Amino acid sequence: MAAAVFGLSMAAVLTRPRGLPESLAAAAGAAVMLLLGLVTPLQAGMALLQQWNLFLFFCGLMAISGLADAAGFFDAAGAVAAGAARGSGRLLLVTVFGAGAAITAFLSNDATALILTPVVYTVVTRLRLPPMPYLFATTFVADTASVTLPVSNPINVLVIDRLHLGLAAYWSHLLGAALAVVVLNALLFLLVYRRQLAQRFEFDWRRALARSVPDRAHLRLICAGLAAIGIAYVAGSAAGVPVGPIALGGAGLLALLSLAARRFDAGRVREHLSLSLLLYVAGLLVLVRGLEGSGLTAALVGRLAGLARGDAGAAAAGLVGSAVAANVVNNVPATLVFLSGSVHLAGLRLPFLMGTVAGADLGPNLTPVGSLSTMLWLVAVRRRGLDVSALDYLRLGAMVTPALLFTAGLALVATFRP
Repeated sequence: MAAAVFGLSMAAVLTRPRGLPESLAAAAGAAVMLLLGLVTPLQAGMALLQQWNLFLFFCGLMAISGLADAAGFFDAAGAVAAGAARGSGRLLLVTVFGAGAAITAFLSNDATALILTPVVYTVVTRLRLPPMPYLFATTFVADTASVTLPVSNPINVLVIDRLHLGLAAYWSHLLGAALAVVVLNALLFLLVYRRQLAQRFEFDWRRALARSVPDRAHLRLICAGLAAIGIAYVAGSAAGVPVGPIALGGAGLLALLSLAARRFDAGRVREHLSLSLLLYVAGLLVLVRGLEGSGLTAALVGRLAGLARGDAGAAAAGLVGSAVAANVVNNVPATLVFLSGSVHLAGLRLPFLMGTVAGADLGPNLTPVGSLSTMLWLVAVRRRGLDVSALDYLRLGAMVTPALLFTAGLALVATFRP
């Protein structure tokens, strides 16, 4: 029964019958779990309370994104990136990857997909360049660069919270993989789109910056605040401090800076606050708790880990298993399932979950339903009249994602060799 409820809920999340929002599909599945007695109200409440850090992180992140957007930070980043390309279509793609990687690292992959995508679209259409190479770059780098820091992807927060892992330990296993896959992703795009990127352009980035940023002083304050938040993320992760309160405190800092500049825009911030996202995550947590109570998560992870031998094998099993699962049920529920079942792995838990992070972060580049950021990107692109089918995405993903996973796997496995 638990498997059936979970499977039907995930099918509704991915197919959205009659336009049903993902959040309502997940919440409805959680409600069915409760009604059938597969999860008690106490168990559901505990599942949500245990992830207080994740919910605070989401709230802080949404507010930070809204405040930065209101100051013109993302428009400025797009203008500077275009100016740095010096009229080269190839170099513009590289700067899009660089800007996307930086935004993803400190503001998460969802922020990159949701906010950088329309900025890149505006820039490339103004320059009369073929838009798809650059737009695909924004969604791919959102997932590829999300391995970089614990705050780069919400699923990273889930894993480090469960493992009580510090930044040094996280980086010791994943930093090399993160750097390698971002560079490789950019190189593969340069190869795949070599003909479309041959075009040159003229662009006055100073004029574009002046047009898109109404108040330079306000933008400088926000940039300083974002730098402080980035430092706090790194320092807090290194010290083992939960990232949720840091994100919430960072949002408060940006709000104070905007108020000091008399540029606080509550409406713009409110546009970025999404209760449906919180409801979606809450529903998934209860759904996975139902699977956990049935013993399915332990059986699944145990069977997968049983195929591995030693730390390196467990890391590889986590990477491949989570990459496949992410493209079947989305990377958030896939990670929750793997986290739930990993409690029985004893000494293999750390390598298995490090592999899970890499696979669940990178695997969604294969299909448009693998991660929330990709789904947000798809909505943003289609709103601008561009028809991107699942097959179009799969073709590109099949050319790029296996190489990314293989490279990340090699880098990760090397960290667990005796």
